[in-house]
Amino acid sequence: MIDNDVERYFANTFIVKNRRERLLYELNTPGKRYDGLSRFCHNAKDLLDPSRIIMEGENIERDHAFYEFSRDHDELCYVISPDLYEDGEYLFLDDALDIATIGLDAMIIIGSTFAVVFDEPMKGGRDKFLLSE
Repeated sequence: MIDNDVERYFANTFIVKNRRERLLYELNTPGKRYDGLSRFCHNAKDLLDPSRIIMEGENIERDHAFYEFSRDHDELCYVISPDLYEDGEYLFLDDALDIATIGLDAMIIIGSTFAVVFDEPMKGGRDKFLLSE
């Protein structure tokens, strides 16, 4: 089930100010949600607040610091995904990362004080971002 409060938290905390309302509008409009998520994940680097990015790259999940972060923050997280089975679900961070890593869809994983964004795979790689308050 879609959790508007968590999605609002994500936008207000991790998205640049002038793009928050547009992203929230698209996420909260059923006919626009999929396209809005796709558009976000193709432009995540431009939409994310740079002061909130603590790690980024194509292989951050292989970095020891990322592993330590995920181990220390393995809490129940909210998932935004174009996959209807996962979209709006709450999963433990470790489980959500497993799905995001092996999957080909974009995914936003939102914890209590952090978020992890997986872009859609593109020619040349797949960007990933670890964000924190």
